[in-house]
Amino acid sequence: MKFEGDGGHGDDTKRWRRGSIPCVPEPDPRYGARFPWPFAWTSGTRQPPLNPGDMANLHERINHLRPRWFEGFQLNVTKGCGVNRTLGASWNLSHVTPSGFRFGGHFHRRCSDTVLTTPLVAFDVNPTTLCSNLLLLYRPVRAVGLELSLQLRPGAPPFVDEVSLQYTGLSRTSTVRCSTPGTLDSYRVGVDHLVSLNDRLCFGVELLCECYRGVHNTNVAFAGRYNRETSTLAATVSPEAFDLSYWQKVSGTLQLGSSIIVNQRQNRALGSVCYRLEHEDTVIRGSFDSDWTVGFTYSRKLTPAAFTACLSLLFCVPKNTFQCGFRIDLDSNLLDSVTISGDIWLSWKQIHPSKMVYS
Repeated sequence: MKFEGDGGHGDDTKRWRRGSIPCVPEPDPRYGARFPWPFAWTSGTRQPPLNPGDMANLHERINHLRPRWFEGFQLNVTKGCGVNRTLGASWNLSHVTPSGFRFGGHFHRRCSDTVLTTPLVAFDVNPTTLCSNLLLLYRPVRAVGLELSLQLRPGAPPFVDEVSLQYTGLSRTSTVRCSTPGTLDSYRVGVDHLVSLNDRLCFGVELLCECYRGVHNTNVAFAGRYNRETSTLAATVSPEAFDLSYWQKVSGTLQLGSSIIVNQRQNRALGSVCYRLEHEDTVIRGSFDSDWTVGFTYSRKLTPAAFTACLSLLFCVPKNTFQCGFRIDLDSNLLDSVTISGDIWLSWKQIHPSKMVYS
């Protein structure tokens, strides 16, 4: 029986039962004859380029793995005096670095997101000689930052270690740096520009002008970096030097890195392999250089004692030298956390006295 208004589907049903009409529909001609009909065209997504940082931090990931060597005994104490206010003191006994006591800190009043409405001031003073290091960092707007590093000595004019002006865009960074080693006939000026092509690849160029006792030298360097979630490859090339580094995240606790540096002016080449191993409250850094320098640092945070202990060992085979250092870092934040946990434990003992076991 055929009803009116069915569009002739009754005859099509009979033809389908007899096998004259295939059960698979014909593909849509808009997508091509070979494109499967159940799929559809969709527009892809692309992540915009990120800010690449500056040229000074191009090899930051490999530098983060390198051990920080020290020799002798060091005691560092840090005290937080409120929001954005920190004071610290250090005592050093060493045959390599100057021994003595130093104190310092950093201070800034107001900060809104990435804008420093007031300058950040960091200082480090030697009470014996009254020589001090002063660092000023000011970012009045989000895209412009100014940094000034000074060395102050009694009875002498301030020594400008470095002054830099940096512009930070959405996908590019431009920096101008200037430093004077103490005399007016010696200076160093550098201009670099780093831009991201996408979220993984960035390229940059740096122009460096140097003058030492009236002898001028100008050099240009090109740099590039390729980032992934678990690996990074960075390179810096100039007519007189070459720097190549590779970083790999093997697991959640182990990071490996290798680098090679060739300097034609110093007629020297150096290759190194370094690692960083992290466990709960423990960080181990180690390195092995091609000049047969081997060493590592072991740092462990002792929460019940509220301090961090660090051990440094360095052995150089060609010079037949060995350096050993031990450092203690005491942070007031750890003391506060121990005090808070102790108060909680005391309150729990008062509430549940029957659950306490006495020895």
